[in-house]
Amino acid sequence: MDEKTSLKEFLKSIISLPGISGYETAVSSAIAAKWKPLTDEIIVSPVGNLYGIKKGFLSKNGKSSKRIMMAVHMDGIGMVIERIEKDVLYFAPIGGFDPRILPGQEVIIHSRSGDIQGIIVQLAPHLLSEPFTGKPVPLDQLVIDTGLNAEELKETVQAGDTVSYANLPFEMPSDCIAGHSLDNRASVAAVTQCLTELQRFNHAWDVYAVGTTQEETVFLSRTTVSDVKPDIAIAIDVTFAKGPGVDNYKGKPLESGPSIGFGANIHPVLFNQLKQLCEQLDIPYTLDPLPQMSGTDAHPIQTASGGVATCLLSIPLRYMHTPVEMISIKDVMRVGHLMAEYIARLDENSLDSIKWED
Repeated sequence: MDEKTSLKEFLKSIISLPGISGYETAVSSAIAAKWKPLTDEIIVSPVGNLYGIKKGFLSKNGKSSKRIMMAVHMDGIGMVIERIEKDVLYFAPIGGFDPRILPGQEVIIHSRSGDIQGIIVQLAPHLLSEPFTGKPVPLDQLVIDTGLNAEELKETVQAGDTVSYANLPFEMPSDCIAGHSLDNRASVAAVTQCLTELQRFNHAWDVYAVGTTQEETVFLSRTTVSDVKPDIAIAIDVTFAKGPGVDNYKGKPLESGPSIGFGANIHPVLFNQLKQLCEQLDIPYTLDPLPQMSGTDAHPIQTASGGVATCLLSIPLRYMHTPVEMISIKDVMRVGHLMAEYIARLDENSLDSIKWED
């Protein structure tokens, strides 16, 4: 199996797993299994952050080494059962949802007695709190129906059980993949591609591949800085791709390569280094202006402890926070390739040039 096919299959496997923010164990275990042969050590922190550590030749030879951290959040959006009323389930969102896309969605309730399938439906018009004519029905007027009667439901489901989308990923033409949780497991695949390519390099710095938890809710990536103490950090996430409802300046085309963030949240030297390396390697790229905080793990990492030189690479993604997010595997591989080439060029003196100069 070639690298692209292998990466596709891995990505499809991890977006088929539950991994709602705060409940990432299943997907974290799958990622750890994939990273184990590509790294020297796997560690899971007390808050669930996953560390895949690949030593550079400096530390392997007993010398002091610098550390670069690649941070990708493993969690996705989901739901939690709020209450049971008769034979239906009311739920609350975990992360950001657009209620317009929920009616008719198939879901899986992860109950303590096992997974149960259900569908999200809106209440009958005469049961709604108001008509909502011409408007989407809000979340608190949607319910999950499992087909179980009230007594059966109370025996199998309880408040606090999590809910995830049930649809499986599928491949589109032109190397595109669609499915839920590509935000941000597409970036997990990019880091995996980077680790794969690093097997061919004798790199100097220690590399920390980090799968972070709860980015969609409380940004537990801030705890990684005290764990790793990185000299440089690269956060990898998704950005809006051009598509229906996303115009030219707000979205990046699919297959346009890494989108390199710049702005207050981004170290200017790292931005310039990555931009120049793309040009040197003929990697297509776009620029992503970020006048304030990026809304990604880049922000809590940059501002944690005494501060970390941080940059952000993003993968274009259509239909964010829906069950049919879409990415191009070419963009995933290009982001991974860029990071591997950047890491391979870091030497004992690289940190001397990384000074904040606006």
